[in-house]
Amino acid sequence: MRGEILSYDPMTGDGLISGDDLLRYAFTSTTADLEPGRRVDFVVQDDRAVSLMVLREGPLPPVVHAPEPDLGLWGYFVRCLTTKYIDGNGRARRKEYWSFALFQFLILMLSFMPILGLAIADAETGQGIEAWAVAWICIVALVYFGLVIPGVCVTIRRFHDVGLSGWLILIGLIPYVGGLFVFIVSLLPSQPCVNVHGAPPKGMGQISL
Repeated sequence: MRGEILSYDPMTGDGLISGDDLLRYAFTSTTADLEPGRRVDFVVQDDRAVSLMVLREGPLPPVVHAPEPDLGLWGYFVRCLTTKYIDGNGRARRKEYWSFALFQFLILMLSFMPILGLAIADAETGQGIEAWAVAWICIVALVYFGLVIPGVCVTIRRFHDVGLSGWLILIGLIPYVGGLFVFIVSLLPSQPCVNVHGAPPKGMGQISL
């Protein structure tokens, strides 16, 4: 097992290790160079760390996360429909979420316009073009349901970006209150630090839109 020294008291030899298995192990050792931050190899025995061996000569260097490039409104929308279509892992900055919401709205509105035109033409000419209207409604329905999955996924990633569980998206099913909750979360800024879902979209310590 390997891990990182969290604390160490050289007077008593007692310390604490954060293991790579995400568990913490107490230890007692007089091994040299056990100050916090050093990587060590150890054996787990009775829920304690024994037989410690230092793997590094110094503390871990700070983790540097390269900033994610700004893809622009259309770029984020395309990514949501391609590589991120069924991907709820990771994080999505506000700009990515609202880029998808914008183009989703525009596509659906443009899809409904021919239906309105067919209805007006049918009312004025009386030529019976209901079949065309029904066919177009089916096409619009396919477009709508095709956008549901990436919409859910980008919302889950938006929840991750502010440090919330993606399961909280289910609150959105509650009438009135749920929609308001999702809207508020969509407006929150990204967590500027790494969380359990990954690095911040704009890099460590940078605020993203």
